[in-house]
Amino acid sequence: MSGSIDALNLPPEEAIRFFRAKVNTPTRAWDDLRHGAHARAWSVAGVQADDMLADIRRAMDKAIAQGTTLDEFRRDIAPLLGELGWADRGPGYVGWRTRVIYETNMRTAYAAGRYAQMTDPDVLAARPYWRYRHSGKRDARKQHKAWDGLVLRADDPFWQSHYPPNGWGCGCFIQSLGPRDLARAGKTGPDEAPPAGTRPYRDPTTGEISALPAGIDPGWEYNVGQSWLQGVVPQEMERPFNRVAPDMPAANLPPFPAPRTTPMQLLPSGLSDEEYVRAFLEPFGADLDRPAVFRDKAGTRVVVSKEFFTDAKGGLKKVVKRGRQRFVALLAQAIIDPDEIWLSWHVNEAGDRVALRSYLRAMMLPDGREVFAMMEFTAHGWMGVTAFPISRRSYLDRQRIGYLLYRRMTEKQDEGNE
Repeated sequence: MSGSIDALNLPPEEAIRFFRAKVNTPTRAWDDLRHGAHARAWSVAGVQADDMLADIRRAMDKAIAQGTTLDEFRRDIAPLLGELGWADRGPGYVGWRTRVIYETNMRTAYAAGRYAQMTDPDVLAARPYWRYRHSGKRDARKQHKAWDGLVLRADDPFWQSHYPPNGWGCGCFIQSLGPRDLARAGKTGPDEAPPAGTRPYRDPTTGEISALPAGIDPGWEYNVGQSWLQGVVPQEMERPFNRVAPDMPAANLPPFPAPRTTPMQLLPSGLSDEEYVRAFLEPFGADLDRPAVFRDKAGTRVVVSKEFFTDAKGGLKKVVKRGRQRFVALLAQAIIDPDEIWLSWHVNEAGDRVALRSYLRAMMLPDGREVFAMMEFTAHGWMGVTAFPISRRSYLDRQRIGYLLYRRMTEKQDEGNE
């Protein structure tokens, strides 16, 4: 082990709990999951086979729980290297790839565990200050080195985006301090937070330009501990889901958010299937011959195209189904601004278990009717498409199965956080 990992020894129980609460999530690329979604999902970029994800996860769990070395982690997953195609790319690639997986997961688990410890009310009362510490690497990032020794209050907004690790290979960490520690450091109070400088970043896939905090790698501009404890889902939903979701609602669900008023009207009857599909694609900037890439509320990249409505032979599916074609434009709103995003397991026709994402949203139409929209997809494409008036709330709750990746904060919850 190297850098700050040498000093971690065995991580706290909170770090182990953080890692074991994650959900296996197949991905095609490293940025399929972004920001707080990593606090809830276990993924290895490009690994979509569930059995391989599970095998790598077992080796990583052993490393976090027992403090085993990078070399032992490599030995544990060595039988997979050929199947993954990594061995064909040479020892240099294998060494780099395994180090990234090992160090990233060790450091984020430890950081989340430390955050849980340091934000305990009793600990905060005794040690209300946090000090940024650099790992001491020779190839240090200039901004990270400049933050070394910075002391701020634990509730300073700086930590929302700068709580380490702050990038690939970043070994920075946080120390909690009490008033006596502050005095021993020659300080009479906390420092002033540095200016929140930003730099432009162009997403190589979408071309979208965003502003990143200076010194933070893309995808790392979040607080892993805060996302775990307070972020992408309510704490009462913090639990893994069964490998194959049962055909029943999850127990002890919080109430589904009340329908939000939407200015959208139902589409008219009598349009062609192509016109209905275009009405769905338009909000994303897509068309029948032009796909678009959209990043959802949980941080996952979604490719939006006519393939949502294409059958196995490449033809456009019949959109009309019991008159629900008029609701098809509302399906886009379920993806763009959902009430909830769920992740569960689905058994496909071949008997394979695959991860299934479900986007749910309830809406109030201008005429006062409540409607429910749901979109479902797996790594193999879109599966479920449905939108219709809500007649029974029990049906809506039966769709809330698996692990809650995202839940919209209601106005009541927002007021409680002010």
